[in-house]
Amino acid sequence: MSVCWTGPQLSRFPVPRWRRHPRHSLSSLCFPIPCSSNSRDKLIGQVQKLTTAPMETLNERQFDRLEHDFITALHILHYHRVLDAYGHLSVRNPLMRDTFIMSRSMAPALVSSADDLITLTIDGAKPTDTSNQNQLFSERFIHSEIYRQYPSVNAIVHSHCQAVLPFTINRVRLRPCIHLAGFLRPEGCPVFDTRNHEGMRLGPAHSENPPDDGSGSSGLLVKDEFLGRKLAYKFIDTKTTVVLMRGHGFTTVASNLQNVVFQAIYTAQNAAVQKEAIIMQNAAMAVVGTFPTGADPGIHFLSKAEATAASEMCEDTVRRPWALWQREVEVCPLYQNSA
Repeated sequence: MSVCWTGPQLSRFPVPRWRRHPRHSLSSLCFPIPCSSNSRDKLIGQVQKLTTAPMETLNERQFDRLEHDFITALHILHYHRVLDAYGHLSVRNPLMRDTFIMSRSMAPALVSSADDLITLTIDGAKPTDTSNQNQLFSERFIHSEIYRQYPSVNAIVHSHCQAVLPFTINRVRLRPCIHLAGFLRPEGCPVFDTRNHEGMRLGPAHSENPPDDGSGSSGLLVKDEFLGRKLAYKFIDTKTTVVLMRGHGFTTVASNLQNVVFQAIYTAQNAAVQKEAIIMQNAAMAVVGTFPTGADPGIHFLSKAEATAASEMCEDTVRRPWALWQREVEVCPLYQNSA
């Protein structure tokens, strides 16, 4: 029996995950143990397999975690009434950036495992597994066209949230009025209206006068690449993170899953606060008739500087609400997540 430098006995001393990167040499894992030459060679071989594991292996583990977080995000959005039976979430696939992940067409609260998730191509929003062809959201083109045009976008939420809907059908602009919604455009969120594009979608013959019988209508839905592309154009200003959709809802984009969930929730909360402020202001006007001399009758929205500072603060602290929201859905028996 000789004493040699070799790797740890893996069954008793698992190698820390961070040490499995190729940049960590074999010597960084070694310590002296007595062993025969055959055992030594076997152990060295086992350690070498770990220390030379390709980065794809680490990414696959991270991908498994992403699937779990994706389902958690769906549950959080339902718990906070941003999504109900309708609406959807997507995330860009970090292993193949020309694809993205959505759930199959089902209620977000009921998504429970990786089997409920589908990978789609950004080009054409087609499933990479053709057996999933009949399980797709009709509005997946919202996601594919935004990902196509904006490489920095990695997560998208499309919601029909009731609190936001009134701002999609009148001239009152949704603007940031609470500090947690500093990501909203201070001058107001743009509104996408399918009516402005129906004629062009049907071709040159109808570009100016779409048919009046509704035969060419999309039903306010973004069900093809053309309308998806037109919606994506609304995000051309890099400061635009939320676009409202007339009579339909809103879409928000972000660089990661946690941020897009944060934005979706606080878009809804900002809309609720702004609506109440408008009601309060109008009620005061009805009772008093006019505001006292020198009083400011307007709603005090965030300035551009305030919105920017508030948005930066929220990005730095987004993990705090995420941890709370994650726990809320973990303890609720409605939500199951085996991914």
